[in-house]
Amino acid sequence: MKGAAYFSRASWAGPEDTLVRAPELSALRTKGVAVFGLGCLGAPSALELARAGVGEIRLLDHDFVDPATVGRWPLGVSAAGLLKAEVLTQFIKLNYPSTQVTPIIHRLGAVREPGGGAPSDFDVVAKAASGVSVIYDATAEIGVQHYLSDTARELGIPYVGVAGMSGGWGGTIVCVVPSRTAGCWMCYRHALNDGTIPEPASDPKGHVQARGCGDVTFTGAGFDMATIALAGVRTAVSVLCDGAEGGYPSAAWDVLTVALRDSDGNQIAPRFQQYTLARHADCACHAA
Repeated sequence: MKGAAYFSRASWAGPEDTLVRAPELSALRTKGVAVFGLGCLGAPSALELARAGVGEIRLLDHDFVDPATVGRWPLGVSAAGLLKAEVLTQFIKLNYPSTQVTPIIHRLGAVREPGGGAPSDFDVVAKAASGVSVIYDATAEIGVQHYLSDTARELGIPYVGVAGMSGGWGGTIVCVVPSRTAGCWMCYRHALNDGTIPEPASDPKGHVQARGCGDVTFTGAGFDMATIALAGVRTAVSVLCDGAEGGYPSAAWDVLTVALRDSDGNQIAPRFQQYTLARHADCACHAA
């Protein structure tokens, strides 16, 4: 049998070859991030963190991919019916093999059956956050946000929380770094209440009960939500690279708001406002 000779295209594809195109991200190779919540903010954030070269990512979510959500979820209908954490894990392993990724299938706040032997939320969160450099919170659940921010504070690691406004009219990024941020997550909630830190406008009709879905969800375009996710990733990366020589620049904010619409719902050029998170006088976390 006759053989055939041909030229095969060869390329360099190691971590160094990726980072030569973004040298400011070199410090990410030794960092770990725990991402909580893999919806339209958490899922694209996880992919961007892997693309940036974060060394380890842990993905916590309990839900399956609903095919009706692919308009604002980063993978298409081929992922329908699969667990979000597992399908993202497989995608990252295949496309960004230098990143170690671990799926954690768990629903925070779910009722446990007595004597069922299921791990507690405390144990799951402690394991997910153990040894990581940042907790990245995309859960959009105020109670979970409170708990994860407290966990980050107890562990002495940064907390980055991302949230979108109804209708996709904007969003917020909250970054609490123990060595830098004077206030805490609860200080942020007090600042929202008294208007010290205003939220972007939201759609007063921006919720919908989708057919076949048991939960009310919010409306909003995927490209608008991606803007919020990218701002969250930029913030997290700045924290991860903080102090590294030649690293990605540090963020000058503790809270970043992103407005994509005005109060009447008219589209505007993205408007970013940054705030310093001070200790709030009404916050019990800082009481004497």
